Amino acid sequence: MKRREASPSILGALSLGPMSGYDIQKFVRQYLGYFWKESYGQIYPMLKRMEKQGLVDVRVEHKKGKPDRQVYSLTAAGKSELEKWLSEAPAPPSPRNEILLKLFFGQQGNTEDMVRHVEDLRARHEALLEEYAQVRKWLHSTQGGQAGLPYWLMTLDYGERNSQMVVEWCESTLHGLPQLENGAPSETREGKRTEGGTRP
Repeated sequence: MKRREASPSILGALSLGPMSGYDIQKFVRQYLGYFWKESYGQIYPMLKRMEKQGLVDVRVEHKKGKPDRQVYSLTAAGKSELEKWLSEAPAPPSPRNEILLKLFFGQQGNTEDMVRHVEDLRARHEALLEEYAQVRKWLHSTQGGQAGLPYWLMTLDYGERNSQMVVEWCESTLHGLPQLENGAPSETREGKRTEGGTRP
């Protein structure tokens, strides 16, 4: 797939209104950071390229006693580029999941390490669920009149459901891992018993 020169996250942020580079960084971190990572060091170079391509306009905002701000706005061409990206099929998510890779080869390691890894994962997603609850509350209390709210809540719902699934998987995995400490037999989903855990 051809590498896209314009950043969809920047185009999307600017579709909501004019922003400075700092505003864009803050927006990506606060609102998209749960499911989309952006290299902050690339935001300003990307904005420069997008300006040259005619996708964004820039104006200098002067405020007495404060440094000048460069404020970027989406052009008609930028809006068209965003709409084009939105119509394209999304790339499949990366299949790289390190904890699953560690567990797959866990028989070669220490069960206590595997337990610690899963406990850490559970703690991260329990913390995420608390964050999601606060975000949901904030969205309803401050963004109730925004046309984009239903879409924002859909992305939040995905994160909540995913984290809840991960927490439940961690609980199930933590129940089974100690049984493998001494090579005790365990049950697979199909009901077959294996020594030292499930093998491929």
